[in-house]
Amino acid sequence: MAHERTSQSNFDRRLTRRAALRGGAGLVAASLVGCANGDDSGAPTPTLQPAVEVAPTQVPPAPTQPPISSPVAGYLDPARWLGRSLVVASPAFGEYLDAVRTAFFDAFALATGATVRHQDFGREGFGGLIAQVESGEPVWDVLLVPAEEVLPLATSGYLEAIDYNVVDPTALYAELLFQHGVGARMYATTMVFPATAPAPPHDWAAFWDLESHLGTRALRKSPIGTLEFSLLADGVGMADLYPLDVPRAFAALNRIRNATLFYEDSKQPVEFVRTGQAGLASAWNVRTDLPDVISLVTPQWNGGMVSADSWIIPRGAPNRDVGMSFINFATRAVPAANFSRLQSFGPVNQDALALLRPDIVERLPNAPGRLSVQFFQNWGFWAEFRESLLVQFEDWLLNPIATPGPR
Repeated sequence: MAHERTSQSNFDRRLTRRAALRGGAGLVAASLVGCANGDDSGAPTPTLQPAVEVAPTQVPPAPTQPPISSPVAGYLDPARWLGRSLVVASPAFGEYLDAVRTAFFDAFALATGATVRHQDFGREGFGGLIAQVESGEPVWDVLLVPAEEVLPLATSGYLEAIDYNVVDPTALYAELLFQHGVGARMYATTMVFPATAPAPPHDWAAFWDLESHLGTRALRKSPIGTLEFSLLADGVGMADLYPLDVPRAFAALNRIRNATLFYEDSKQPVEFVRTGQAGLASAWNVRTDLPDVISLVTPQWNGGMVSADSWIIPRGAPNRDVGMSFINFATRAVPAANFSRLQSFGPVNQDALALLRPDIVERLPNAPGRLSVQFFQNWGFWAEFRESLLVQFEDWLLNPIATPGPR
C-alpha cells in the first residue's frame, strides 16, 4: 500500500492554495468531463509559426460494443442489500455520468437490490467531504476522486481503510491499490499530433526538438506530468524519474518556454492540434477519442503518464458495508469492461480487457503491451511535494528562473 505522510496542516494549506491557483476547482475528474476553466491569460506568447491546419476529414465513429451481460461472481442474490441505500458522490455529469450509472450504479442495484443515488460534489468539492466527516454526520457513502487525493485525505483522517477481505485485489493493478482507496479507472497523458503529420514524433525528445518538428507546443499548466515529460525529453529514463530532478526539469522547460502554450482546460490541447494552433501537445487520451477529433489527432503512447481516479469511503459513512460491497462490484471484470466500452478509460481489472472488442481495447491506455512504454504517476511523491511544486511552477511561469528542488 502507498505510504501516507502528508500532514493535516499541509493538506489544509494545499486546499487554500489550490483554490487560489485553480479557481477553487482543482478536480482532475471534473476536468476530464469538461468542467475546467479555459483561461490561459498568464501563459507566454509562442514565437514559432503554428503548424499547418488539419483538413476536416472526420470519419463516423465506430458503433459502441453491446452491453456485457455476464453475471458477476458473488453477486447473484438480488435481495442481498434489499432495503439498503447508497449515496455516491462525484463530479460526473452528461454522457460520462450516464456511463457510470449504466456500468456501476444500475448494475449493482440490479444484482443486490440496493438503491444507489448520485450526488454532485458541488462547489464545495472536498470541502463537503471534510465538513461531513468533521460533523460526525457524513451523508456520502462512496466517492469517486482523483487518485492523487487519496493519500492527503487519508492521512488527514477523513477516509475509511479499504477492507481487502471484501474488495478482492487479485486481478487489480497493484499501482492502484491504496490502504484507503481503490482504482476506479485509468487514463493517460500522452503526446498528441495531427493524424496527417508526415513524420510522427516518437518520444518527448522530439516534442522538445523545435527544429525537426515545427510549430507551437501545448503543455498542461501544472507541474504534474509537465515536469516528468521535461525530464524524459532531457534523457532521464522512466524508471529513474522519481524523485524528480526539479532543477533539471525546469531547465529543460526553459528551452521551449517561448514556443509553448500552457493550458488549463482539458479540451484545449486536442483543439489546438486539430485546428493547427499547436503542432504537438500533451493531452488526456480520453480527449483524443472524442467523435470530433478521433480521426484528426493521434496519441503517441511512448512516455505517457498513467493516472487514475479512485473509489474511497468517508470515515463514518452510514452504509460502509454496502459501500465496500459496491467497490468490490465496480472493480470486477464485467462492470469495469462495461464502463470502458462506453468511455475510453482503462479498466482497473486486468481480466476486463478480454471482454472488450479489439478496436475498443486499442483505444485504452492499458491495451496489451502499452503499459510497458508508459509510467505510472507517483502518488507518494506528489502527495508530499504537490503544494510546493505548484507554487514553484506558478512562479516559473511569471519569472523563468531555474528554481531549487522541492521545498
